[in-house]
Amino acid sequence: MTNRVPFETELKLALPPQDVNGFLARMARRRIPPAVAALHTRYFDTPDFELSRSGVAVRVRRVGRRWVQTLKTEGERQGGLSQRVEFEMPVARGVPDWSRFPPEALALVPAALRARLVPVFETRFERTAWLLTGRGGAQIEVALDRGEVRAGSRHEPICEIELELKHGDPDALFDLARTWAAAFACLPNDESKAARGVRLAQGRAAAPLRSGALKLDPAQNMEDAFAAILRDALAQFQANLPGVLASDDIEYVHQARVALRRMRAVLRLARRACVLPPALQAGLRALAAALGPARDWDVMCGETWPTIAQQCADDCACASETARLEAHRASVRAAMREALTAAQPGVWLLDMARWLFARGWRDAPAVQRRLQLSPLANWARDTLRRGHRAVLHDARRFAALTPEARHALRIRIKRLRYALEFFLTLYPGRGHARLLALLREMQDALGQANDAHVAAQLLQSLPDAPTPARAFALGWLAATAAAGLGDNAQALKNFVKLRVDW
Repeated sequence: MTNRVPFETELKLALPPQDVNGFLARMARRRIPPAVAALHTRYFDTPDFELSRSGVAVRVRRVGRRWVQTLKTEGERQGGLSQRVEFEMPVARGVPDWSRFPPEALALVPAALRARLVPVFETRFERTAWLLTGRGGAQIEVALDRGEVRAGSRHEPICEIELELKHGDPDALFDLARTWAAAFACLPNDESKAARGVRLAQGRAAAPLRSGALKLDPAQNMEDAFAAILRDALAQFQANLPGVLASDDIEYVHQARVALRRMRAVLRLARRACVLPPALQAGLRALAAALGPARDWDVMCGETWPTIAQQCADDCACASETARLEAHRASVRAAMREALTAAQPGVWLLDMARWLFARGWRDAPAVQRRLQLSPLANWARDTLRRGHRAVLHDARRFAALTPEARHALRIRIKRLRYALEFFLTLYPGRGHARLLALLREMQDALGQANDAHVAAQLLQSLPDAPTPARAFALGWLAATAAAGLGDNAQALKNFVKLRVDW
């Protein structure tokens, strides 16, 4: 007989501090007496954080006069929902007692590593908890945590709602979370207290999240790979969204927009088999539309205009124009945040995570179901072949393309680049890596021309009267657009020459 490994299923929401009283008032209407406790938790790791790198967290928590030790794995996280292995039991004092952990837990932390563990950070917060009955009779513990995570002199606030499934269907967690996301603008949060503590202990500030290399399993079928790609893009958008709403770092907007483009790319690639419901599709369009103008003005003010200003002979005129452009950029950013709030991104993220978790695309005709179960290798090969042929066709006759056709080519290049990034681990040869580098080079060169075109449109759309500095800029942008297309010539030739075996 084997011991059952315990799993924890929970969903976490970041609650805006100004909405704490509203949330407490709503919970009070349920007439369920809460349990309130002050929790002090010590987290242990090696000085070089080897334990956290292996995806394991070890903590000892004081609850009243009792100490409880816990070992958790990183598990699977998406849209605020996490499912992970958890071992928990009482201990006599505030340090781990490895003799009390079962063999399954000990196997996760080698003895040599256990000997090196020291306290590295701590959390102190007040937990207000209610035990609710959700849809279908699910038993759910709802906890409001308010306090801070601290590592030496560094600290960050904690204000979040945790929904832990004690019994029943995990879908019931989404029911509750969606209600609060709509009422209080909560956002799903996949960053655990342990992850925040490690980041603080290492002296790393929160930063925009870029997409990383995907590692797909060649043995997967199409729907497994589709889910993995979409989940990765969704996690990137979710991680960057708080920075988009609260930070002036323009990279958050850029990376959030990249994440949405990656989502749209994989949904397009899988459109014959895995169809996003109309409501989720509309939400995706609304979020992309909200981010687009802000990104255009960030590029204009952060990259394009400073280059123009260096060429401008009248410094005073350029300085005045810079101030006008920055003021307009600030108004566009404010409008972006209003549009995002109106789009209820927390609700949309939860609905997307719920659709992914339930694999909602399976409710489809038999022909689509056969495609969903087809081998990943077939999907990847057919997708990349079609994309490569389309780009190759226009690359060979680039000089004859109209401006509209060149813009369409840039979009095809971007789509092929995303597809190759998704599937690159299936093609480890150097030829495919070279192809990816060429696609990026071509996209950058065409992007230079596109950025110049967009910048000219932005300048022409300003409501005030044209200025001499603006007139100079429009001439410079026209020349830059032409130069950008010229720079693309060699990359296009190299692309046409490259032979790739799919």
